[in-house]
Amino acid sequence: MSRVVETPAALRDGLIATAMSRDEIAERVMERGELVILKQAFTDETVTGVRTAVADWGRQVAAAELDDFTGNYHRRRVHVARIQQAPHVFHDYNFNDLAAVPDELQRTLRGFFEPLRELYNALTANEVRFEIPASGPYVHPQLIHYPSGGGFFARHWHNLEPQKLGFIVSMAKRGRDFRNGGTCFEIDGDVVDTEAHQEIGDILVWRYDHPHWVTQSDLKDKFDWTSDAGRWVATFAYFDPKG
Repeated sequence: MSRVVETPAALRDGLIATAMSRDEIAERVMERGELVILKQAFTDETVTGVRTAVADWGRQVAAAELDDFTGNYHRRRVHVARIQQAPHVFHDYNFNDLAAVPDELQRTLRGFFEPLRELYNALTANEVRFEIPASGPYVHPQLIHYPSGGGFFARHWHNLEPQKLGFIVSMAKRGRDFRNGGTCFEIDGDVVDTEAHQEIGDILVWRYDHPHWVTQSDLKDKFDWTSDAGRWVATFAYFDPKG
């Protein structure tokens, strides 16, 4: 039995329309433990535009040494996670305060992440907004770049609550922007590799407590933090950094 289910999708009038009902998507992900891929939810042109705009912003802003959970920042990470002992090499771009982002980039990010926010709320019955509350969890847009030459993230996992389910949006085209690398999951003892299933513009919807890892990008290439080559994804993180 395949754990991966693919269904057509498209961005229409600011909403992500899906051939499969939203109730069925949520049921397959949360109750059956399936990975649902919303195929071609975004066009190549759209995601490439978002990726390029974010990378350009990162070249104008110095990389942070520490996380800033109330601001907008990017960080180059070469670490072993303290609690889960998961080594990782990647470059993440985080937008906790969209109102403070330059106008053109803010429009680009909102045009991309607002449809994801609406879909997420519909699938989870949450009512998240792009704002920081006085207390409790909040959501922020994030792009992650796994640079060619060895970007990866070893096996790790998250608490199910409050996120419930996650999105991984493919932001790069295999064969053009990168050659190899993808996200793998362990579900009920089975390893599920999504590399061959997810293409640029697809949204992978998954239950948030599945153990998962990201395989290495193009090891034969020279690693270069300043290059945009490699695999890019967008995620939708909902958590309380103080909790």
